[in-house]
Amino acid sequence: MNEQLSQTWIKLNLIISNKWTIRFLILILGILLGSMLFSTETESVVADHTEHSQKTIWTCSMHPQVKLDEPGQCPICFMDLIPLKASGMSAGAEKISLSKSAAKLSEISTSTVRRGRAITEIRLSGKISYDETRVKSISAWFPGRLDRLFVDYTGIKVNRGDHLFEIYSPELYSAQEELLLAYRRTQGQAAQQNGSTGEAAFQSVKAKTKLLGLSEAQINAILRNGSAQSALQINSPITGIVTHKNAVEGKYVRTGEPIYTIADLSKVWLILDAYERDLPWLAYGQKLSFSVAGLPGRTYSANISYIDPLVDPMTRSVTVRAVLDNPQGLLKPGMLAEATISVSLNGEGYVITPDLSGKWTCPMHPEVMESHPGDCPVCGMNLVKITKKDMKSPIASDALLIPGTAVLKTGKRALVYVEQESEDLLTYEMREVVLGPRVGDDYIILSGLAEGERVVTKGNFKIDSAMQIAGKTSMMSAAKSKALVAISAEFQTHLSLIYQDYLLLQSKLAGDDLKASGEALNKLLSRINSEDIAGERMPQPWVKLKRTLDNTVAVDKANMTLESIRKSFDPLSQFVLGLQTTFGHFNDTTLYEIFCPMAFDNQGASWLQTDKQVKNPYFGARMLDCGEVRQSYASVRLSHE
Repeated sequence: MNEQLSQTWIKLNLIISNKWTIRFLILILGILLGSMLFSTETESVVADHTEHSQKTIWTCSMHPQVKLDEPGQCPICFMDLIPLKASGMSAGAEKISLSKSAAKLSEISTSTVRRGRAITEIRLSGKISYDETRVKSISAWFPGRLDRLFVDYTGIKVNRGDHLFEIYSPELYSAQEELLLAYRRTQGQAAQQNGSTGEAAFQSVKAKTKLLGLSEAQINAILRNGSAQSALQINSPITGIVTHKNAVEGKYVRTGEPIYTIADLSKVWLILDAYERDLPWLAYGQKLSFSVAGLPGRTYSANISYIDPLVDPMTRSVTVRAVLDNPQGLLKPGMLAEATISVSLNGEGYVITPDLSGKWTCPMHPEVMESHPGDCPVCGMNLVKITKKDMKSPIASDALLIPGTAVLKTGKRALVYVEQESEDLLTYEMREVVLGPRVGDDYIILSGLAEGERVVTKGNFKIDSAMQIAGKTSMMSAAKSKALVAISAEFQTHLSLIYQDYLLLQSKLAGDDLKASGEALNKLLSRINSEDIAGERMPQPWVKLKRTLDNTVAVDKANMTLESIRKSFDPLSQFVLGLQTTFGHFNDTTLYEIFCPMAFDNQGASWLQTDKQVKNPYFGARMLDCGEVRQSYASVRLSHE
């Protein structure tokens, strides 16, 4: 019994001992957990303090391109802005790196920047028309009655010398009698009496008869028969098709009244309509090919011989003409035509015009092209030589080309992502480029890229979205700022007055105030063109901006409308934005750059204003709040020169 109690006591002590051990272990574990929690909380507080000590940028969760320096509401959707840690413009602000496997999963494709021939095609529509130089109107040379018509319907083909109609005219009959009388005085005894006087009188009467339309053969026939004819036969002066008939047998016609119109269709015109946007691609002498629906399977070629110097105010198009040989008459006036013009451009985006140096042409009929001097076969003028200086042809060179899918357009900026490969990563750098014209599926690059670099052609929007999420610079972010140019205090004062006049014009246009807008526009232009700032002391950037403005602004002060002022406001805004990005502004207000994508038929336009609330000067009350804040500009103080 005692032995059992002893064993029970030993077991109880072991149990108690184990409980204290467990409690001790629990205590130690609690201390460790508390230490970890305290440490984590401390690090969190420190991190929060560090984050708040840095500059905070406020953005919109729905429109991450919006980035402002202070809290508020999104200017696009009016949601409350959320804080975003500013990444600044560090070396990595315009780059993002992905592993090669991540890039493969994102289905990112690239293409190499290459040099090559830039060739594009433009398509124009038009029709076949008469050659206006080969159309003749047969009219009455004297009053009379149409006794007989040999050509009595339109569309008939006549040859040169074929009879057209017979006409009776008392005036013509009297002229024939006078001719015969003068002729008899030159014959036999009468000739001896009258001598040279009679011959002179006869030649005078003969010339008068010719002026009535009688040919030399008809006059000789009258003199040979010795009697005047009661009716005169009129013959066709050219070979062609009768396109209009105003003649009816028995009808009396007056002098000058048209009777027939005859067109020579051995040559015809191809008349094409080109819109204003097509004009940079067109040049005299360019080769084109065309087809007509009435002759399926056939393609014809010709050269541009004329480009209308005037734009049709109704259709906003110009006429482009080519002269065609039509010996078989297959091309008929009125046929609809579809033409294709192959255009070659050089590396700067200029059209390479055909090399016509050494050729000779007629100033009045440019379709005449000869390889030697001579006279124009149409009008007889002396041909003139065409030189390279006359053609103003740019130097031919290969262009730097990238696929059109590589370009991200935002407003007036064009961006691409350039791929840089390392051992394990692919880095994509956002780069702003200057685009030339689009040629087919490619763009000509004027600056921003080098041959051999690789640009993203598929997946660039995914990369840009990742840039936005990471708070880096993206296509919807403002352009990277550049160092401002230091200017004198005097020039700062003048620029401040220009900003003041510009902002007044912006507010008056937003309020649809025509009179005040016109006055503000005149005041702003006077300020910009003031002689107080003329001279060699002007900064070169100002000179360049001013030259561009002078080439783009044309104001008709006598016929100002809100529409015309708004058209002038766009280049003025670009000018003032150029001043802002180059020199800055110097008062205590913040200026906001606003962009409206719907201005000028969805081409888009920007402007500056002093308020974040959009006040659209291009639409006024119609769409006053159309636009979004692109960038804000704080005032600066520059050191004097």
